[in-house]
Amino acid sequence: MIQLPPRREIKQQAKGWMLHPVCLRVTLLLVSVTMGLFGLQMLLDGNMGYLIGSLDKYGGSSTGIYRVEDGFNVIFRMDLAGVVLALPVSYAKLRVFVAMNVLTFLVLAPLRLGVMEQYWNVLVKKEASVYSVFRWFTQPARLVRALVVEFLLQGVVRFLGLIAMCPSLYCYYLFYTTTPTMESLTSGNATLQFAASALAFLAVFFTFWLHCLLLPLRYCLAAHPEYRLRQVFVRGRRSVKGFDKAFFGFRSTYLLWFGASSFTHFALDLFVLPYSSLGSMLYLQALGKAKQQEEKEERPSIQE
Repeated sequence: MIQLPPRREIKQQAKGWMLHPVCLRVTLLLVSVTMGLFGLQMLLDGNMGYLIGSLDKYGGSSTGIYRVEDGFNVIFRMDLAGVVLALPVSYAKLRVFVAMNVLTFLVLAPLRLGVMEQYWNVLVKKEASVYSVFRWFTQPARLVRALVVEFLLQGVVRFLGLIAMCPSLYCYYLFYTTTPTMESLTSGNATLQFAASALAFLAVFFTFWLHCLLLPLRYCLAAHPEYRLRQVFVRGRRSVKGFDKAFFGFRSTYLLWFGASSFTHFALDLFVLPYSSLGSMLYLQALGKAKQQEEKEERPSIQE
């Protein structure tokens, strides 16, 4: 049976490696570019977010999508709470939002793979350098592979996560439309609210699980930039074959850190990114060595 080092030991090793000069520099580069792009999007007024308003402000508007002169408004009434969630979207803002998200993806996808490659090089004691990160922009084959893998992790996973959230949103819609006041609250409505919360939790769980399922592809490509996409998919998935639940459990130990980072618009990634990435790489490295050792021990018995 394969035995891996304790999680605490692996994470402690990750904290040591993240202080390596190259790790510090490439992390600072990635986080600085990420924050710069986020700041540019704010400057261009390309951010999307719900506003919380009073019921009086939106009059008799019910939950739905309403066209306005320069765009549309998405309204979600919460009469029981006495507020309305409103998402005002102008076509100009929507264009900036889409353009900035495409630009952000095209810049951060290869940059992130370059950073992960240098993390891996540090771990295996290969030559590591900040300047090597930019090879993922200048070499077309690397760039295409990085875009495909990151599109799966950032685009497909998020899209499927939004779809998984639809049942929860529908339950919340039913709850707030059938429960305008406390007097109308019944056990059936309370059950509906509980179901909405449970479905929301399951949707988040599913999204995180799917991300963990595909994450080894990123690390496989970072460790072997010469691999073709087919090799990345086959060997990336093979690296955690039989240990998907264990790897998911390991990544789950970082959930609070991921949440804290999102609240700071990922500025905290200066710590969280190398801590979680190096920890995951060390975990997969230990798993790979354990599998090889098990194969060596089983080979003589098979020959006999």
